[in-house]
Amino acid sequence: MTWIGLVIVCLALVVGRDWLVSTKAAGSFVLKEDGRSGRPAILTARADEESPYIAPYVPTPQEVIDRMLQLAEVRAGDVVYDLGSGDGRIVITAAARYGVKAVGFEIRPDLVKRSRENIKEAGLEHLVEIREEDIRTIDLSPATVVTLYLYPSANLRLRSMIMRQLKPGSRVVSHQFTMGTWKPDQVDQITDSTGIVRTFYLWRITK
Repeated sequence: MTWIGLVIVCLALVVGRDWLVSTKAAGSFVLKEDGRSGRPAILTARADEESPYIAPYVPTPQEVIDRMLQLAEVRAGDVVYDLGSGDGRIVITAAARYGVKAVGFEIRPDLVKRSRENIKEAGLEHLVEIREEDIRTIDLSPATVVTLYLYPSANLRLRSMIMRQLKPGSRVVSHQFTMGTWKPDQVDQITDSTGIVRTFYLWRITK
């Protein structure tokens, strides 16, 4: 670790609040406190290789969800998979707005419970399902749309699985982070209501 990295980690530990971090490799992202342990997410990211969690839980704002689903051109007959679905807000929005089947994958039991409660409250149990599974080992082949808001390293770990398992015509949308050398078919940006620039990457599976 460089001395700059050490300073950032020390500041995160001492101050314990959100930090805006920008790197050439990862782009810009808001560093939130990790809900699992209370530690800043930058520390959790360094432990991902040994942990079942490959990214911390950071809720996606509704305006970001709306743009992700628009970019994916969700339509009747689609099956939406959200990898690392948190409290279920993306799959709930997909089902409520487009009437499609949507499946969220989440490994944290507390978030799985919260998601299922949210789905029941929304009256969407006939369309939305939450599976408590590790996203590194799931079968993606039923999906026609996959949404991601993870980490650059997590995206890279999932890339080959996504490319191999998804059928032609499927779409993949990632909020904030790319997939290394896999060039997106479209890049889009919005400035959200808090002034943060949000970047979206879309890939279409062609073979």
